[in-house]
Amino acid sequence: MHDWRDMMRFLKGLFKFLMVVIIVLVVAAGAVYYLISSPAKLVDVTYSEQDFQSYLAKGGIDFNDNHASAEDFFAGNVIARGQTPVTAVVTNEELTAIANRSMNQNSVMKNVKIKCIGDDELIMSCELGDIGPLIEQFPVLEKFKTGLQLVENKPIYMHATLFYDENTQKFDGVTKELYVGKLKIPTSQANDNLEAGGTALNRAIKNLNGFSVRSFKVTEEGFNFDGTIPEKIQSAGSFGN
Repeated sequence: MHDWRDMMRFLKGLFKFLMVVIIVLVVAAGAVYYLISSPAKLVDVTYSEQDFQSYLAKGGIDFNDNHASAEDFFAGNVIARGQTPVTAVVTNEELTAIANRSMNQNSVMKNVKIKCIGDDELIMSCELGDIGPLIEQFPVLEKFKTGLQLVENKPIYMHATLFYDENTQKFDGVTKELYVGKLKIPTSQANDNLEAGGTALNRAIKNLNGFSVRSFKVTEEGFNFDGTIPEKIQSAGSFGN
């Protein structure tokens, strides 16, 4: 009799413990979802059609329906034609305009906002959409698919440095802050994980016909650029094809 009662007490105690664990896990999952779903910081930049047109005018750019996106550019999925010299400051509004207007079927980022704060530093916010096309283009990302899916349609905020090294003729930079929603990512981890992005950027620039840099500086006004750029940069097609 005592053994049966003791067993019942044990089962009841185990059931209560498991219920507490389940409740804690549900609350924790909800807290994590809230953290990654709610933006910690927002970049206060808006753009107009005039900003987009002024960007095109500064570079003499031929922009059409088959334009290349940022993702195309990083993947080297572009066809560049022509060359035009440019000496200009591209403002925050113009940078934000071209970032959003360049989106196509290969785009992962949306609602991009870029603000230069001077001394080679800038802040950027965006939302990540469907990462499927990017994984198709870069199969190495398949092993990170589960983690990447967690940040789909979540707000991203980044504070980083960006500069051009005239000796190495490469762009470089360091991530100073990175948030997924309100969840802050350790900077050491962020820089390790984003190093491949910097390598892809410089590889894409090196292989971009018509592009050259004499000088580049991030100022409070925007990107201060002196060099040449292609007159037309088109997408080579959908990543899925």
